[in-house]
Amino acid sequence: MRLAISPRTRLGVQQTFSALRHRNYRLWFIGQLISLAGTWMQTTAQGYLVFELTKSPAFLGYVGFAGGIPSWIFTLYGGVIADRVPRRTLIMITQAAMMVLAFAMTGLVVSGLIQAWQIIVLAMLLGVAQSFDAPARQAFVMEMVGREDLTNAIALNSTMFNMAAVVGPALAGIVYALWGP
Repeated sequence: MRLAISPRTRLGVQQTFSALRHRNYRLWFIGQLISLAGTWMQTTAQGYLVFELTKSPAFLGYVGFAGGIPSWIFTLYGGVIADRVPRRTLIMITQAAMMVLAFAMTGLVVSGLIQAWQIIVLAMLLGVAQSFDAPARQAFVMEMVGREDLTNAIALNSTMFNMAAVVGPALAGIVYALWGP
């Protein structure tokens, strides 16, 4: 039995994912989904870890504050820089910085040297990197899809961010339970 799809439905599906017809956007979309899920995993693990080390709910707040305060301070600068520096270059720098921070935290945990203050510093540095990364990512979309598919790309980006915000912490919990300290 063959399911008949009306031309109107087919057009609706095509419009829903129209930005994905651009190869570079598809690659970027997948890469950003992985990166954002990893960032959410890292943020979640920082909370678990600082609480495990200190048994202090206040330290959860310190880590959250340290990770969030850079967005208040640096996001406007991040937007200005994203308008002046090639966005692709800025994204590569910020993504590399976030990867280095994740490896630094992993190394400190695996070596047994991790301390609460280090988690706070790493959370703050991650927040700084995100403050420059987010405006560059948002502006970069236009370069990949053009005006015609920009609205669709923005909607897909929102969906991607929300998916990462759900999947990342869930994966962090599983990974932390299986291999955490």
